[in-house]
Amino acid sequence: MPIHNPCALLDRLLQEPNESTWLEFKVNNKDPREIGEYISALANAAMLAGRDRAFMVFGVRDGTRDRVGTDVRLQQLKNGNEDFTNWLSRMIEPRIMLDVLDFECGGLAYSIIAVEPSYERPVKFSGSEFIRIGENKKKLADFPEHERSLWIATGRRRFESAVAVSNATANDVIAKLDPEPLFELTGDPRPKNSDEIIRKMIEYGFLLDNLEGRYDITNLGAILLARDVTMFPSIAGKAVRIVKYVGRDKSKSDFEQEGKKGYAVGFTGMMKFLMDRLPKEERYIGGVRRMVPHFPETAIREVIANALIHQDFIVGGVGPVVEIYENRIEVTNPGNSLISTDRILDERRSRNEKLASTMRAFGLCEERGGGLDKTLIEIEADHLPAPDFISSENSMRVVLFAPRAFGQMSKAEKMRACFFHCVLRWLTHDYMSNATLRERFSLAPEEYQAVSAIIAESIKLGRIAPADPDQGKRNARYVPYWAV
Repeated sequence: MPIHNPCALLDRLLQEPNESTWLEFKVNNKDPREIGEYISALANAAMLAGRDRAFMVFGVRDGTRDRVGTDVRLQQLKNGNEDFTNWLSRMIEPRIMLDVLDFECGGLAYSIIAVEPSYERPVKFSGSEFIRIGENKKKLADFPEHERSLWIATGRRRFESAVAVSNATANDVIAKLDPEPLFELTGDPRPKNSDEIIRKMIEYGFLLDNLEGRYDITNLGAILLARDVTMFPSIAGKAVRIVKYVGRDKSKSDFEQEGKKGYAVGFTGMMKFLMDRLPKEERYIGGVRRMVPHFPETAIREVIANALIHQDFIVGGVGPVVEIYENRIEVTNPGNSLISTDRILDERRSRNEKLASTMRAFGLCEERGGGLDKTLIEIEADHLPAPDFISSENSMRVVLFAPRAFGQMSKAEKMRACFFHCVLRWLTHDYMSNATLRERFSLAPEEYQAVSAIIAESIKLGRIAPADPDQGKRNARYVPYWAV
Protein backbone atom coordinates (compact mmCIF):
# COMPACT_ATOMS: atom_id res chain seq x y z
CA MET A 1 0.00 0.00 0.00
CA PRO A 2 1.76 3.21 -1.10
CA ILE A 3 2.06 6.19 1.21
CA HIS A 4 -0.22 8.99 0.00
CA ASN A 5 0.24 11.65 2.68
CA PRO A 6 3.58 11.22 4.49
CA CYS A 7 3.15 14.25 6.75
CA ALA A 8 -0.22 12.95 8.02
CA LEU A 9 1.37 9.54 8.51
CA LEU A 10 4.25 11.07 10.49
CA ASP A 11 1.81 12.97 12.72
CA ARG A 12 -0.14 9.76 13.35
CA LEU A 13 2.94 7.65 14.14
CA LEU A 14 4.14 10.24 16.65
CA GLN A 15 0.86 9.78 18.52
CA GLU A 16 1.84 6.20 19.39
CA PRO A 17 2.47 6.01 23.16
CA ASN A 18 5.94 4.56 22.64
CA GLU A 19 8.18 2.98 20.07
CA SER A 20 6.80 -0.50 19.46
CA THR A 21 7.91 -3.68 17.75
CA TRP A 22 6.47 -2.43 14.43
CA LEU A 23 7.75 1.18 14.68
CA GLU A 24 11.36 2.40 14.72
CA PHE A 25 12.60 6.00 14.92
CA LYS A 26 16.09 7.02 13.75
CA VAL A 27 17.85 10.29 13.01
CA ASN A 28 20.79 9.81 10.63
CA ASN A 29 21.59 6.09 10.43
CA LYS A 30 22.81 5.51 6.87
CA ASP A 31 24.27 2.00 7.23
CA PRO A 32 22.50 -0.06 4.52
CA ARG A 33 23.08 -3.39 6.29
CA GLU A 34 21.73 -2.05 9.57
CA ILE A 35 18.65 -0.76 7.77
CA GLY A 36 18.20 -4.11 6.03
CA GLU A 37 18.31 -6.00 9.33
CA TYR A 38 15.74 -3.61 10.80
CA ILE A 39 13.42 -4.19 7.83
CA SER A 40 13.54 -7.96 8.42
CA ALA A 41 12.89 -7.42 12.13
CA LEU A 42 10.05 -4.96 11.54
CA ALA A 43 8.35 -7.13 8.93
CA ASN A 44 8.42 -10.17 11.21
CA ALA A 45 7.30 -8.17 14.24
CA ALA A 46 4.41 -6.67 12.26
CA MET A 47 3.21 -10.17 11.38
CA LEU A 48 3.29 -11.25 15.03
CA ALA A 49 1.51 -8.05 16.09
CA GLY A 50 -1.21 -8.48 13.45
CA ARG A 51 -0.23 -5.22 11.73
CA ASP A 52 -0.53 -4.79 7.98
CA ARG A 53 2.52 -2.46 7.90
CA ALA A 54 5.60 -1.57 9.94
CA PHE A 55 7.55 1.69 9.72
CA MET A 56 11.13 2.92 10.01
CA VAL A 57 11.19 6.72 10.30
CA PHE A 58 14.29 8.91 9.90
CA GLY A 59 14.30 12.42 11.35
CA VAL A 60 12.77 11.75 14.80
CA ARG A 61 14.88 11.35 17.94
CA ASP A 62 14.15 8.06 19.68
CA GLY A 63 12.96 8.46 23.27
CA THR A 64 12.08 12.16 23.21
CA ARG A 65 10.11 12.01 19.92
CA ASP A 66 11.62 15.33 18.94
CA ARG A 67 11.28 16.24 15.25
CA VAL A 68 14.83 17.06 14.30
CA GLY A 69 14.94 16.19 10.59
CA THR A 70 17.51 14.02 8.87
CA ASP A 71 20.22 14.20 6.26
CA VAL A 72 19.35 10.66 5.12
CA ARG A 73 18.05 10.54 1.53
CA LEU A 74 17.00 6.95 1.02
CA GLN A 75 16.14 7.44 -2.64
CA GLN A 76 19.66 8.73 -3.29
CA LEU A 77 21.46 6.27 -1.00
CA LYS A 78 23.76 3.65 -2.54
CA ASN A 79 25.43 0.48 -1.36
CA GLY A 80 28.64 0.43 -3.33
CA ASN A 81 27.60 1.39 -6.85
CA GLU A 82 24.09 -0.04 -6.52
CA ASP A 83 20.98 1.96 -5.69
CA PHE A 84 19.97 1.28 -2.12
CA THR A 85 16.36 0.33 -2.95
CA ASN A 86 17.44 -2.12 -5.67
CA TRP A 87 20.08 -3.64 -3.42
CA LEU A 88 17.61 -3.91 -0.54
CA SER A 89 15.01 -5.65 -2.70
CA ARG A 90 17.65 -8.15 -3.77
CA MET A 91 18.83 -8.84 -0.21
CA ILE A 92 15.34 -9.30 1.27
CA GLU A 93 13.55 -12.64 0.83
CA PRO A 94 10.83 -13.48 0.18
CA ARG A 95 9.97 -10.41 -1.87
CA ILE A 96 7.86 -8.00 0.17
CA MET A 97 6.23 -4.65 -0.47
CA LEU A 98 8.48 -1.74 0.52
CA ASP A 99 7.60 1.93 0.14
CA VAL A 100 10.68 4.15 0.46
CA LEU A 101 10.03 7.88 0.58
CA ASP A 102 11.92 11.11 1.24
CA PHE A 103 9.76 14.14 2.10
CA GLU A 104 9.58 17.45 3.96
CA CYS A 105 7.23 18.61 6.71
CA GLY A 106 7.39 21.93 8.49
CA GLY A 107 10.67 22.83 6.83
CA LEU A 108 12.44 19.66 8.00
CA ALA A 109 13.53 16.69 5.90
CA TYR A 110 12.39 13.17 6.76
CA SER A 111 12.64 9.71 5.24
CA ILE A 112 10.42 6.70 5.87
CA ILE A 113 10.29 3.05 4.92
CA ALA A 114 6.89 1.31 5.08
CA VAL A 115 7.21 -2.46 5.26
CA GLU A 116 4.48 -5.01 4.58
CA PRO A 117 5.04 -8.41 6.23
CA SER A 118 5.39 -11.60 4.23
CA TYR A 119 2.51 -14.05 4.30
CA GLU A 120 4.66 -16.95 3.04
CA ARG A 121 7.37 -17.28 5.67
CA PRO A 122 9.56 -15.14 8.00
CA VAL A 123 11.46 -12.38 6.23
CA LYS A 124 15.23 -12.72 5.84
CA PHE A 125 17.89 -10.12 5.17
CA SER A 126 21.12 -11.45 3.66
CA GLY A 127 20.10 -14.98 4.60
CA SER A 128 19.26 -14.26 8.26
CA GLU A 129 15.95 -13.59 9.98
CA PHE A 130 15.59 -10.85 12.58
CA ILE A 131 12.91 -9.91 15.10
CA ARG A 132 12.16 -7.00 17.40
CA ILE A 133 12.21 -7.87 21.09
CA GLY A 134 10.92 -4.78 22.86
CA GLU A 135 12.85 -1.96 21.20
CA ASN A 136 15.85 -4.16 20.33
CA LYS A 137 16.69 -5.96 17.10
CA LYS A 138 17.68 -9.60 17.59
CA LYS A 139 18.31 -12.69 15.46
CA LEU A 140 15.11 -14.71 15.25
CA ALA A 141 16.99 -17.99 15.69
CA ASP A 142 17.83 -16.95 19.27
CA PHE A 143 14.10 -16.83 20.13
CA PRO A 144 12.60 -20.20 19.12
CA GLU A 145 9.17 -19.45 20.64
CA HIS A 146 8.87 -16.29 18.55
CA GLU A 147 10.04 -18.24 15.50
CA ARG A 148 7.34 -20.90 16.00
CA SER A 149 4.69 -18.23 16.53
CA LEU A 150 5.81 -16.42 13.38
CA TRP A 151 5.53 -19.54 11.23
CA ILE A 152 2.01 -20.11 12.59
CA ALA A 153 1.08 -16.47 11.92
CA THR A 154 2.33 -16.52 8.32
CA GLY A 155 0.10 -19.55 7.67
CA ARG A 156 -2.97 -17.64 8.77
CA ARG A 157 -2.91 -15.07 5.99
CA ARG A 158 -6.34 -14.88 4.43
CA PHE A 159 -7.83 -13.29 1.35
CA GLU A 160 -10.32 -11.43 3.54
CA SER A 161 -7.60 -9.35 5.20
CA ALA A 162 -6.02 -8.11 1.96
CA VAL A 163 -6.80 -4.60 0.72
CA ALA A 164 -9.33 -4.17 -2.08
CA VAL A 165 -9.19 -0.35 -2.26
CA SER A 166 -6.59 1.82 -0.54
CA ASN A 167 -6.57 5.42 0.70
CA ALA A 168 -10.34 5.97 0.63
CA THR A 169 -11.93 8.93 2.35
CA ALA A 170 -14.86 8.40 4.71
CA ASN A 171 -17.17 9.60 1.93
CA ASP A 172 -15.55 7.18 -0.51
CA VAL A 173 -16.16 4.34 1.95
CA ILE A 174 -19.88 5.10 2.28
CA ALA A 175 -20.19 5.54 -1.48
CA LYS A 176 -18.69 2.09 -2.13
CA LEU A 177 -19.97 0.14 0.89
CA ASP A 178 -23.50 -0.12 2.25
CA PRO A 179 -23.31 -0.13 6.08
CA GLU A 180 -26.98 -1.00 6.64
CA PRO A 181 -26.45 -4.80 7.13
CA LEU A 182 -24.29 -4.02 10.16
CA PHE A 183 -27.43 -2.82 11.89
CA GLU A 184 -30.37 -4.42 10.06
CA LEU A 185 -28.98 -7.96 10.32
CA THR A 186 -27.46 -7.72 13.81
CA GLY A 187 -30.10 -5.63 15.55
CA ASP A 188 -27.47 -3.13 16.72
CA PRO A 189 -28.70 0.48 16.93
CA ARG A 190 -27.66 2.60 13.97
CA PRO A 191 -25.14 5.32 14.98
CA LYS A 192 -26.16 8.91 14.44
CA ASN A 193 -22.90 10.00 12.81
CA SER A 194 -20.61 8.66 10.11
CA ASP A 195 -17.58 8.50 12.41
CA GLU A 196 -19.29 5.81 14.49
CA ILE A 197 -20.27 3.89 11.36
CA ILE A 198 -16.63 3.97 10.20
CA ARG A 199 -15.48 2.81 13.63
CA LYS A 200 -17.94 -0.10 13.47
CA MET A 201 -16.61 -1.10 10.05
CA ILE A 202 -13.06 -1.08 11.42
CA GLU A 203 -14.17 -3.30 14.33
CA TYR A 204 -15.54 -5.88 11.89
CA GLY A 205 -12.37 -5.79 9.78
CA PHE A 206 -14.12 -4.21 6.80
CA LEU A 207 -11.78 -1.22 6.93
CA LEU A 208 -8.21 -0.55 8.03
CA ASP A 209 -7.09 2.84 9.36
CA ASN A 210 -4.13 3.63 7.07
CA LEU A 211 -2.76 6.10 9.64
CA GLU A 212 -2.89 8.90 7.07
CA GLY A 213 -6.40 10.11 7.84
CA ARG A 214 -7.93 7.73 5.31
CA TYR A 215 -8.98 4.09 5.11
CA ASP A 216 -8.22 0.90 3.22
CA ILE A 217 -11.23 -1.25 2.32
CA THR A 218 -10.49 -4.93 2.85
CA ASN A 219 -11.69 -7.73 0.62
CA LEU A 220 -13.90 -8.82 3.54
CA GLY A 221 -15.62 -5.44 3.60
CA ALA A 222 -15.97 -5.41 -0.17
CA ILE A 223 -17.36 -8.93 -0.59
CA LEU A 224 -19.97 -8.40 2.13
CA LEU A 225 -20.95 -4.74 1.86
CA ALA A 226 -20.22 -3.67 -1.73
CA ARG A 227 -22.92 -1.63 -3.37
CA ASP A 228 -21.44 -2.88 -6.65
CA VAL A 229 -18.77 -5.62 -6.61
CA THR A 230 -17.53 -4.56 -10.05
CA MET A 231 -16.02 -1.50 -8.36
CA PHE A 232 -13.50 -3.81 -6.67
CA PRO A 233 -11.15 -5.65 -9.08
CA SER A 234 -10.20 -8.32 -6.52
CA ILE A 235 -13.83 -9.53 -6.15
CA ALA A 236 -15.40 -8.34 -9.41
CA GLY A 237 -16.17 -11.89 -10.55
CA LYS A 238 -17.34 -13.23 -7.20
CA ALA A 239 -21.02 -12.26 -7.26
CA VAL A 240 -23.55 -15.10 -7.30
CA ARG A 241 -24.81 -16.06 -10.77
CA ILE A 242 -28.21 -17.75 -11.11
CA VAL A 243 -29.08 -19.64 -14.29
CA LYS A 244 -32.37 -21.43 -14.97
CA TYR A 245 -32.53 -24.05 -17.72
CA VAL A 246 -35.49 -25.48 -19.60
CA GLY A 247 -35.59 -29.21 -18.89
CA ARG A 248 -32.83 -31.35 -17.39
CA ASP A 249 -29.73 -30.22 -19.30
CA LYS A 250 -27.97 -27.06 -20.45
CA SER A 251 -29.23 -27.10 -24.03
CA LYS A 252 -31.66 -24.22 -23.49
CA SER A 253 -31.71 -21.58 -20.75
CA ASP A 254 -34.72 -19.71 -19.45
CA PHE A 255 -32.82 -16.80 -17.85
CA GLU A 256 -29.49 -15.81 -16.33
CA GLN A 257 -29.04 -13.27 -13.55
CA GLU A 258 -25.80 -12.12 -11.95
CA GLY A 259 -25.84 -10.14 -8.73
CA LYS A 260 -23.82 -6.99 -8.17
CA LYS A 261 -24.26 -6.46 -4.44
CA GLY A 262 -22.05 -7.76 -1.66
CA TYR A 263 -23.21 -10.94 0.04
CA ALA A 264 -24.58 -9.29 3.18
CA VAL A 265 -26.30 -6.54 1.19
CA GLY A 266 -27.86 -8.81 -1.43
CA PHE A 267 -28.35 -12.22 0.21
CA THR A 268 -31.97 -11.78 1.32
CA GLY A 269 -33.03 -10.35 -2.04
CA MET A 270 -31.17 -13.10 -3.90
CA MET A 271 -32.96 -15.80 -1.88
CA LYS A 272 -36.37 -14.27 -2.62
CA PHE A 273 -35.52 -14.01 -6.32
CA LEU A 274 -34.41 -17.64 -6.34
CA MET A 275 -37.34 -19.10 -4.37
CA ASP A 276 -39.84 -17.30 -6.61
CA ARG A 277 -38.39 -19.09 -9.64
CA LEU A 278 -37.99 -22.64 -8.36
CA PRO A 279 -40.14 -25.49 -9.67
CA LYS A 280 -43.24 -25.85 -7.49
CA GLU A 281 -45.97 -28.37 -6.83
CA GLU A 282 -49.50 -27.98 -5.49
CA ARG A 283 -50.08 -29.10 -1.90
CA TYR A 284 -52.83 -28.66 0.67
CA ILE A 285 -51.43 -27.16 3.86
CA GLY A 286 -53.90 -26.71 6.72
CA GLY A 287 -56.74 -27.18 4.25
CA VAL A 288 -55.44 -24.40 2.00
CA ARG A 289 -54.12 -25.09 -1.48
CA ARG A 290 -50.60 -23.69 -1.90
CA MET A 291 -47.83 -23.86 -4.49
CA VAL A 292 -44.80 -25.21 -2.63
CA PRO A 293 -41.21 -25.23 -4.02
CA HIS A 294 -39.69 -28.65 -4.60
CA PHE A 295 -36.80 -27.74 -2.31
CA PRO A 296 -36.88 -26.54 1.33
CA GLU A 297 -35.79 -22.91 1.57
CA THR A 298 -33.59 -23.62 4.59
CA ALA A 299 -31.69 -26.32 2.69
CA ILE A 300 -31.08 -24.03 -0.29
CA ARG A 301 -30.02 -21.13 1.90
CA GLU A 302 -27.47 -23.19 3.79
CA VAL A 303 -26.03 -24.79 0.66
CA ILE A 304 -25.58 -21.38 -1.00
CA ALA A 305 -24.13 -19.82 2.17
CA ASN A 306 -21.75 -22.77 2.42
CA ALA A 307 -20.63 -22.19 -1.19
CA LEU A 308 -19.98 -18.49 -0.50
CA ILE A 309 -18.02 -19.17 2.66
CA HIS A 310 -15.87 -22.04 1.41
CA GLN A 311 -15.06 -20.79 -2.07
CA ASP A 312 -11.44 -20.25 -3.08
CA PHE A 313 -11.15 -16.54 -3.82
CA ILE A 314 -7.74 -17.00 -5.40
CA VAL A 315 -9.31 -18.88 -8.33
CA GLY A 316 -9.83 -16.04 -10.79
CA GLY A 317 -12.60 -15.39 -13.25
CA VAL A 318 -15.34 -17.43 -11.60
CA GLY A 319 -17.66 -17.12 -8.63
CA PRO A 320 -20.48 -19.17 -7.08
CA VAL A 321 -23.13 -20.38 -9.53
CA VAL A 322 -26.68 -21.60 -8.83
CA GLU A 323 -28.17 -23.66 -11.69
CA ILE A 324 -31.85 -24.57 -11.71
CA TYR A 325 -33.03 -27.57 -13.70
CA GLU A 326 -36.41 -29.23 -13.97
CA ASN A 327 -35.41 -31.98 -11.54
CA ARG A 328 -32.57 -30.53 -9.46
CA ILE A 329 -30.55 -27.51 -8.28
CA GLU A 330 -26.77 -27.44 -8.53
CA VAL A 331 -24.69 -25.00 -6.45
CA THR A 332 -21.03 -24.75 -7.46
CA ASN A 333 -18.21 -22.76 -5.93
CA PRO A 334 -14.59 -22.35 -7.08
CA GLY A 335 -12.11 -24.40 -5.05
CA ASN A 336 -12.31 -28.06 -4.17
CA SER A 337 -13.55 -29.38 -0.84
CA LEU A 338 -10.91 -29.18 1.88
CA ILE A 339 -12.26 -32.37 3.45
CA SER A 340 -13.54 -35.68 2.14
CA THR A 341 -17.17 -35.48 1.02
CA ASP A 342 -17.86 -38.51 3.24
CA ARG A 343 -16.92 -36.36 6.26
CA ILE A 344 -18.61 -33.19 5.09
CA LEU A 345 -21.20 -33.28 7.90
CA ASP A 346 -18.91 -33.95 10.84
CA GLU A 347 -15.55 -32.33 10.05
CA ARG A 348 -14.98 -28.57 10.13
CA ARG A 349 -12.51 -26.62 8.03
CA SER A 350 -12.90 -23.29 6.27
CA ARG A 351 -10.81 -21.31 3.81
CA ASN A 352 -12.36 -18.03 4.90
CA GLU A 353 -12.87 -17.96 8.67
CA LYS A 354 -13.55 -14.22 8.91
CA LEU A 355 -16.16 -14.38 6.17
CA ALA A 356 -17.77 -17.39 7.85
CA SER A 357 -17.89 -15.84 11.32
CA THR A 358 -19.26 -12.55 9.99
CA MET A 359 -22.00 -14.22 7.98
CA ARG A 360 -22.96 -16.18 11.10
CA ALA A 361 -22.98 -12.96 13.12
CA PHE A 362 -25.26 -11.42 10.49
CA GLY A 363 -27.63 -14.41 10.69
CA LEU A 364 -27.09 -15.35 7.05
CA CYS A 365 -26.17 -18.95 7.84
CA GLU A 366 -26.25 -21.43 10.69
CA GLU A 367 -23.88 -21.55 13.62
CA ARG A 368 -20.45 -23.00 12.96
CA GLY A 369 -20.71 -26.37 11.25
CA GLY A 370 -24.48 -26.60 11.46
CA GLY A 371 -25.45 -25.54 7.95
CA LEU A 372 -25.10 -28.76 5.96
CA ASP A 373 -26.40 -30.79 8.90
CA LYS A 374 -29.55 -28.71 8.85
CA THR A 375 -29.77 -29.09 5.06
CA LEU A 376 -29.80 -32.88 5.41
CA ILE A 377 -32.31 -32.76 8.26
CA GLU A 378 -34.70 -30.63 6.16
CA ILE A 379 -34.28 -32.94 3.17
CA GLU A 380 -34.97 -36.04 5.25
CA ALA A 381 -38.02 -34.42 6.84
CA ASP A 382 -39.44 -33.89 3.35
CA HIS A 383 -38.36 -37.41 2.28
CA LEU A 384 -36.39 -35.99 -0.65
CA PRO A 385 -33.49 -37.78 -2.32
CA ALA A 386 -30.17 -37.24 -0.56
CA PRO A 387 -27.98 -34.47 -2.00
CA ASP A 388 -24.83 -35.30 -3.90
CA PHE A 389 -21.50 -33.68 -2.94
CA ILE A 390 -19.04 -33.63 -5.83
CA SER A 391 -15.51 -32.31 -5.29
CA SER A 392 -13.22 -31.91 -8.29
CA GLU A 393 -9.77 -30.37 -8.63
CA ASN A 394 -10.99 -26.79 -8.93
CA SER A 395 -14.58 -26.75 -7.74
CA MET A 396 -17.12 -28.08 -5.26
CA ARG A 397 -20.69 -28.86 -6.37
CA VAL A 398 -23.75 -29.69 -4.27
CA VAL A 399 -26.76 -31.16 -6.07
CA LEU A 400 -30.24 -31.00 -4.51
CA PHE A 401 -32.85 -33.25 -6.11
CA ALA A 402 -36.57 -32.72 -6.61
CA PRO A 403 -39.06 -35.13 -4.99
CA ARG A 404 -38.83 -38.73 -6.20
CA ALA A 405 -40.57 -41.81 -4.85
CA PHE A 406 -38.48 -44.63 -3.42
CA GLY A 407 -39.28 -46.87 -6.39
CA GLN A 408 -38.03 -44.21 -8.80
CA MET A 409 -34.66 -43.78 -7.10
CA SER A 410 -31.57 -45.42 -8.56
CA LYS A 411 -29.52 -47.84 -6.52
CA ALA A 412 -26.81 -45.19 -6.09
CA GLU A 413 -29.36 -42.69 -4.78
CA LYS A 414 -30.71 -45.17 -2.24
CA MET A 415 -27.19 -45.99 -1.07
CA ARG A 416 -26.32 -42.31 -0.73
CA ALA A 417 -29.48 -41.66 1.29
CA CYS A 418 -28.66 -44.63 3.53
CA PHE A 419 -25.12 -43.38 4.19
CA PHE A 420 -26.07 -39.78 5.04
CA HIS A 421 -29.00 -40.94 7.17
CA CYS A 422 -26.54 -43.08 9.09
CA VAL A 423 -24.20 -40.08 9.52
CA LEU A 424 -27.02 -37.86 10.80
CA ARG A 425 -28.04 -40.48 13.36
CA TRP A 426 -24.43 -40.85 14.48
CA LEU A 427 -24.09 -37.07 14.90
CA THR A 428 -26.96 -37.16 17.40
CA HIS A 429 -25.25 -40.02 19.29
CA ASP A 430 -27.81 -42.48 17.98
CA TYR A 431 -27.83 -45.33 15.49
CA MET A 432 -29.43 -46.10 12.17
CA SER A 433 -31.73 -49.10 12.04
CA ASN A 434 -34.03 -50.68 9.51
CA ALA A 435 -36.92 -48.81 11.15
CA THR A 436 -35.24 -45.38 10.99
CA LEU A 437 -34.24 -45.92 7.36
CA ARG A 438 -37.80 -46.96 6.46
CA GLU A 439 -39.03 -43.74 8.03
CA ARG A 440 -36.40 -41.80 6.11
CA PHE A 441 -37.72 -43.29 2.84
CA SER A 442 -41.37 -42.95 3.98
CA LEU A 443 -41.90 -46.71 3.66
CA ALA A 444 -44.39 -48.93 5.47
CA PRO A 445 -43.21 -51.68 7.87
CA GLU A 446 -43.92 -54.37 5.28
CA GLU A 447 -41.13 -52.84 3.13
CA TYR A 448 -38.64 -54.23 5.65
CA GLN A 449 -36.88 -56.47 3.11
CA ALA A 450 -36.32 -53.66 0.58
CA VAL A 451 -34.55 -51.59 3.21
CA SER A 452 -32.60 -54.62 4.47
CA ALA A 453 -31.23 -55.10 0.95
CA ILE A 454 -29.97 -51.49 0.90
CA ILE A 455 -28.33 -51.93 4.30
CA ALA A 456 -26.68 -55.19 3.26
CA GLU A 457 -25.30 -53.65 0.06
CA SER A 458 -24.04 -50.60 1.98
CA ILE A 459 -22.17 -52.88 4.39
CA LYS A 460 -20.75 -54.90 1.50
CA LEU A 461 -19.42 -51.75 -0.16
CA GLY A 462 -17.96 -50.46 3.11
CA ARG A 463 -20.24 -47.45 3.47
CA ILE A 464 -21.71 -48.39 6.85
CA ALA A 465 -20.87 -50.94 9.53
CA PRO A 466 -22.69 -52.76 12.36
CA ALA A 467 -22.55 -50.78 15.59
CA ASP A 468 -21.76 -54.07 17.36
CA PRO A 469 -19.96 -56.78 15.35
CA ASP A 470 -21.69 -59.45 17.46
CA GLN A 471 -25.23 -58.09 17.08
CA GLY A 472 -27.97 -60.25 15.60
CA LYS A 473 -30.28 -59.25 12.78
CA ARG A 474 -33.13 -58.36 15.11
CA ASN A 475 -32.88 -54.73 16.27
CA ALA A 476 -29.54 -54.36 14.46
CA ARG A 477 -27.95 -50.92 14.56
CA TYR A 478 -25.45 -49.28 12.21
CA VAL A 479 -22.83 -46.50 12.10
CA PRO A 480 -20.85 -44.83 9.27
CA TYR A 481 -17.81 -46.83 8.21
CA TRP A 482 -15.41 -44.25 9.59
CA ALA A 483 -16.99 -44.42 13.08
CA VAL A 484 -15.97 -48.01 13.69
